[in-house]
Amino acid sequence: MIFYGWGRKSIPLTDLGMQPCARCGAVRPFQALLSYRYFHLYWIFCTAFERKYLAVCTICRQGLAVDRSQLPLPPGDDPIPFMQKWGLGVLAVIIAAIVTVVALGR
Repeated sequence: MIFYGWGRKSIPLTDLGMQPCARCGAVRPFQALLSYRYFHLYWIFCTAFERKYLAVCTICRQGLAVDRSQLPLPPGDDPIPFMQKWGLGVLAVIIAAIVTVVALGR
């Protein structure tokens, strides 16, 4: 039986300070989040896709999508865990190694 599925996760990145919230109608603290979807195989081997950077009110959890360049983040920093980003690639390498060992053993 093959277990697979899809999921969504959000990773807090940094605080954005006090900003006016359109939903709350007041000045509230905002936070930058990275929201992404992923596909998993056996909950171990994953691949991330559909990344969105968000500026979110910490009180009502509403916000808007922003470009990564608008956020005060270090360049090249990717907070998605390794196996959620490259897990399917790791599985492909493991399968290729097994096939190679079996083929060379004959």
